[in-house]
Amino acid sequence: MYVNIFSMMSELLEICKKVKLLAYFGSYTRQEDFIEGISDINIFAITDNKEILLELGSLGYSPIIANEDTLRTLCEKGDPICYYLLYDSNIICGKFPENLVFKLTPFTCERLRKAIFTFLSLAISAYLRLDEISLSSNSFRAMRNLIQWKSCIKDSSIPIKISDLRNKCKELNMMICNEFSDVILSRKLRSPIPFIGLEKIVNNVFKELGINKTLKLSEVLISVKDPMQVIINEDGSIIVK
Repeated sequence: MYVNIFSMMSELLEICKKVKLLAYFGSYTRQEDFIEGISDINIFAITDNKEILLELGSLGYSPIIANEDTLRTLCEKGDPICYYLLYDSNIICGKFPENLVFKLTPFTCERLRKAIFTFLSLAISAYLRLDEISLSSNSFRAMRNLIQWKSCIKDSSIPIKISDLRNKCKELNMMICNEFSDVILSRKLRSPIPFIGLEKIVNNVFKELGINKTLKLSEVLISVKDPMQVIINEDGSIIVK
């Protein structure tokens, strides 16, 4: 294990020579939230060299790269990724550009809302593939983004830590809090989310989003022979492939 850590750091320090900043962000920066083998190890680099993306990906990371101008644009626009990078990261080397400030805007909340549909779609598609890790991870992300979206529009905040997300869910009296806790436990125990559990998650998320539809997964699964992908639209309609 020590060899692996030493090897990882050696590889990252080599990449440090080619970038202006290299940093971990996301759950890997929070020991209490990171789950080995399930959570992604997210890493960010400030660089103009697009080959760094491939280098980091080949090392097993989930990388994002941007140059300084792009990063400033993201922060000015209010993209949540800027918020995560500034307030949920551990710098490996280098530093962020001076006077870089995240501005929470209507775009911030809308970006969080739109991602909910992506994660729900990925969760159901993972269920079809019997991919339990992707199912639990994307179910968690869908509910996390829902809580963040509600928090964003209610009090202009974006909770990040799981403990803060739990508290905010209860504070906002949301109907997904029990399901959110169940999925957090499922991820830790690496236990599958049952069919009925997934269906409840989707329908409670719909209610929180103000979508007046009830999704019956059994009907979805029989609508197409050997379905492999589900796309949930913002009006609650679905496309099955």
